[in-house]
Amino acid sequence: MLEPHRAEESETIRSSTSSAIPLRGPSFERSVKRPLHPAQMFARVLPLAARKEQGRLADGVVPGPMRVRQPKLRLERSRIEAYRRVCDYEAQPNLVPLPYPEIHFTPLMAAAILSDRFPLSPLGLIHTKQTIAVHAPLRPGDMVDATAELSELRRNDKGYEVDFALRLERDGAPVWSGVTTVLSRSPGVRSKRAAPRPRSAGDAQPLSTATQELTVPSRTGVAFARVAGDWNPHHLWWFTAKPLGYRRPIAHGMWTFARAVTVALRGVEAQASLEASVAFKRPLLMPARVQIQATPLSPDTPETSIAVRDAETGAPHVVGHVRALETP
Repeated sequence: MLEPHRAEESETIRSSTSSAIPLRGPSFERSVKRPLHPAQMFARVLPLAARKEQGRLADGVVPGPMRVRQPKLRLERSRIEAYRRVCDYEAQPNLVPLPYPEIHFTPLMAAAILSDRFPLSPLGLIHTKQTIAVHAPLRPGDMVDATAELSELRRNDKGYEVDFALRLERDGAPVWSGVTTVLSRSPGVRSKRAAPRPRSAGDAQPLSTATQELTVPSRTGVAFARVAGDWNPHHLWWFTAKPLGYRRPIAHGMWTFARAVTVALRGVEAQASLEASVAFKRPLLMPARVQIQATPLSPDTPETSIAVRDAETGAPHVVGHVRALETP
């Protein structure tokens, strides 16, 4: 359903010139006990895609508020441990990793996107930005209530951009929140990708505690899909990625995000209130060699930039920042 991110002109997290579209249509409210299975999602995509075109508002669909809830969601310890292994996530010991809850919202957003009330085609949605905030400690085994809500629809120079506001509550109090931004690109609009130049000897940066290189094997997409439940074909094998225009499978953006965040949070022993925002710049074709740039947070460094770049060219895959809203 969601396609990979594409390269944008700038490395900064910014929006194109855009205008909000009022959500005046009928509201869509749903409460689910069990989220959609990936097979159910794929079965619903094609009939809807036949009636809706990418980058255009569907005829006869007036955008309205959309909200999907999953009460009594348990953050299972075994799944969190598997997530830590596949993301090599060492930070925040004994706590739920900052990016982890996002994987529980994919099926909730899908329930809205795969509804007749959603104004855009489910095909070709590009995950362009992600913001996450942690407001209180989350631990494995916690029971929470999850809500995904279509909070804003915008027209911009690339097409239509949608924000989904994500929220976890425990006993009625917010403990985790986020915003997922997806883009439906209008026909004929192409991203303006500058060809990356190879690094010269003068560009090389010595490895330090803020920079590390890492090999991303081809099997990473399947390993993360087993944990996250995101089985989009372009993440899996070359023969499933190729029909979608990729000569090799591409890494999940949220896996790449997690690899950078764990470096920034390496020194955060207790979970302070934290915020992380990233823009997904271009697909990471696997296998690959990348460089992670992030200075660990500390009382003297309450905010740090994070980036995942191609180790040879320096081209960005993910750029953003992490900050402590309270001193770690």
